[in-house]
Amino acid sequence: MNNRRIAWCSAAAALWTFIAWGNRIGLLTGDEASNPWTWIRVGGSLLLGAALLVVAIALLRRRPFSRIMGVVFIVFGILMVVVWGRSAISVLTDDESLAFKLVHLVLAVISIGFGIVLMRLAQQQHSAQKPN
Repeated sequence: MNNRRIAWCSAAAALWTFIAWGNRIGLLTGDEASNPWTWIRVGGSLLLGAALLVVAIALLRRRPFSRIMGVVFIVFGILMVVVWGRSAISVLTDDESLAFKLVHLVLAVISIGFGIVLMRLAQQQHSAQKPN
């Protein structure tokens, strides 16, 4: 896949992350602020969303795909699987409404999907850059 397409994938994942987590910033200043898991899931997601946006801009400005870009993709993917996998299990086993469960499952599937796609792109780029 060429760098422009990778850039647009990165930008789309960043935008999705800002949509999914942007309205949860209040958790970082409210009652849950003392919980490290809140900082990992909300703060970590938003920080990686910003890093994905930086990667997208760099690639659109014709910078070559670098090892650090791959690291950002892999860390983002791992975080999405951990955060949203844990959330999906929690939501499904709690006594929440069906609508709440469905919304969180959709958020989880899309977020994990972006994470997996970006991890695969990082692996492909790493393989393509290896000398034969």
